[in-house]
Amino acid sequence: AVVSTQSTGEKYRKLRVNNPAVQKKVVPLVGGVEFLEIAGFTRITDESDGQELFILLEIPADGHLEKCVSALQSASKVAPTLDRDIRVLQPTTGLQRFEVSSDFYRVTREEVAAEQQRRASDLDRSETLRTKMMRDRDAGIGMRIYHYTVIRVRFPDGIYLQGTFSAHDTVESVFKFVESSLRHPVTFSLIIPGSTALKRDTTLLKNAGLVPSGVVSLSTSETTEFTLLSDELVCKLSEM
Repeated sequence: AVVSTQSTGEKYRKLRVNNPAVQKKVVPLVGGVEFLEIAGFTRITDESDGQELFILLEIPADGHLEKCVSALQSASKVAPTLDRDIRVLQPTTGLQRFEVSSDFYRVTREEVAAEQQRRASDLDRSETLRTKMMRDRDAGIGMRIYHYTVIRVRFPDGIYLQGTFSAHDTVESVFKFVESSLRHPVTFSLIIPGSTALKRDTTLLKNAGLVPSGVVSLSTSETTEFTLLSDELVCKLSEM
């Protein structure tokens, strides 16, 4: 705005590329540099000190900079959308059986002592009056904060449909994801390990135990000799 009102002043017609404000608010933004070019700025190198500048080589036509500023201020924010990164996976046939020695399951003295200490700490906390804030804080100790999760849906024919979700997406969004991937509409349930059916509601994925990843099985009474997935997705089939 200052440039638009003082475009005839030489110092207002130059922006140093290494200026902290330019580096923070212009250069890293998609379209930031292009906006300056549309406004009339040209990127050059100052021969005296070798620094790069955005400079107005010519005074813009009357009202041009004001229109640019007005367009920028009136523009609506573009909300980013998460790429589902959809993949269709077929388990590799003939997987080798992985064997481990009996020592793998042997518990060391240090591990026993650590487990005993952990249980003693849990017992001590359970016997102490604690506020909800304190309980929530303890529940989060040692837990990482995940922003995204990868969900795999196992179809009756053994094929997996994989998609990426936000940890704040809902269980409903997983159902809609599956519905959009089907060859034709069918009635189905999504089963989590333990043979429990997911309730189709607005429960967040992070609260449903599906973060940072989750595997659910699609259950349906419909029988078909072809996969339930659409032809478009079948073409993306690859081995796990």
